[in-house]
Amino acid sequence: MVDEPQGRKVGNEAIDAGLRQAFQKGETGRSVLARLESKGGPVPRVVLTTADVDVEPIVRPGARGEGTGGGRYEVAGEIARGGVGVVLKGRDVDLGREVAVKVLLERHESNAEIVQRFVEEAMIGGQLQHPGVVPVHELGITADGRPFIAMKLVKGRTLAEILTEPAEMPADLTDLLGVFERVCQTLAYAHSRKVVHRDLKPSNVMVGSFGEVQVLDWGLAKVLRRGGVEDERRATRSRSGVSVVETVRSGRSGSDSVTGSVMGTPEYMAPEQAEGRVEDIDERTDVFALGAVLCEILTGQPPYCGKDRPAILDARECRQADAHARLDACGADSELVALAKHCLREERDVRPRSALAVSREVAAHLAGIRQRVRDAELAAAEAGVRIQEERKARRVTLALSAAVIFVILLGSGGWIWQEGDRHRRVEEAAETVNAALVEAARLRGEAKRAPVDDPSEWGDVRAEAERILSLVQASSAPPEVRARAEAFL
Repeated sequence: MVDEPQGRKVGNEAIDAGLRQAFQKGETGRSVLARLESKGGPVPRVVLTTADVDVEPIVRPGARGEGTGGGRYEVAGEIARGGVGVVLKGRDVDLGREVAVKVLLERHESNAEIVQRFVEEAMIGGQLQHPGVVPVHELGITADGRPFIAMKLVKGRTLAEILTEPAEMPADLTDLLGVFERVCQTLAYAHSRKVVHRDLKPSNVMVGSFGEVQVLDWGLAKVLRRGGVEDERRATRSRSGVSVVETVRSGRSGSDSVTGSVMGTPEYMAPEQAEGRVEDIDERTDVFALGAVLCEILTGQPPYCGKDRPAILDARECRQADAHARLDACGADSELVALAKHCLREERDVRPRSALAVSREVAAHLAGIRQRVRDAELAAAEAGVRIQEERKARRVTLALSAAVIFVILLGSGGWIWQEGDRHRRVEEAAETVNAALVEAARLRGEAKRAPVDDPSEWGDVRAEAERILSLVQASSAPPEVRARAEAFL
């Protein structure tokens, strides 16, 4: 938790020695473990390992932790200082956990109204039981009589720091909208308990190392009556001319100058809050701040920009032409731009009724994004399946074509082989018949040269002629060879 005025930076001076001593004894009491050890001996301590990704809060150089002399809390350094209190980094010696300890400034310890405001902050934080609200562990009193609040030590980066990251590594818009949705849910819970934050801004939103989102600094929170009308008096103007809000906790003087700051941040402040129309402050005042935060997420700037805080307040007639122009040119989805403009309406009654309505619209938008992503993934998967099926079909077609070609080639090859074999047989038969005809012609020539009265030579010729006849009948000799054989016979 940080209670810090607008833009104020913490210096480098060490913790007030008296403040450290106030935690060493007195009303804070002795440590429970110290009491147990005094009765039954040493009690073992359990100390968990610190995550490597934890972001340590800034501690002033020179602020060294010292023993507490048996007190419940050890304080190690100052984290921040505001108009009402100082926030210290501490350690709960009983439970071994780090804590943030917010202590009322010494100059306010006699101011009953400021003390009441401080105590009410602890009560509001202690009763808002929600993951988006920093848990309050204890409300106590230091040895010198000042109240303190022990709470969870928040580690991480503020949304303001995330939004100002270098342009070369901007945060993802969907992630930022997820953070914004959880802020809306936190405020929706607070609104259900009739609590209005009144100082919502990116620097009061902490994003933890493991995705935790918590809304900080409920010091200006207001509790509304059941009827929805805030339990406050009307605002008056302080001597500086800056509009302030008078509350039960800020006294009857009409001035909140004791805190040293306006109750709220002008750049994110609804018109009714800036103009001091206390009777009009309700959940829709926070809705305006939500619209301002969404405007900064989408455009990089809040709706109202300027360095002169009073000038911003004096000029607040809801002249949002510049903000609307930036929203129209930001390139975000039209429903987000419309939601931001809806929340930033000057007329309180036409804004969304509470943070719950804003949360639902953001959730619906994110659900639509997720659905579009799923549809795109499904379409890509279906396209991949179609491509695989087409490839498979092409492979099957190629395989069938190859098989047909193979069959054709095989059939053609067989026919060619058969034709070749037939030609070979024909040629062989022709050669055999031709050889037989040559032999028969030789024998006939010898028979013609033999004496007339010796018929034996013609017997050999006749035998050869019969063999030729059988060859011609049994073979597939070509027609011309067959004709020659028949002519010879």
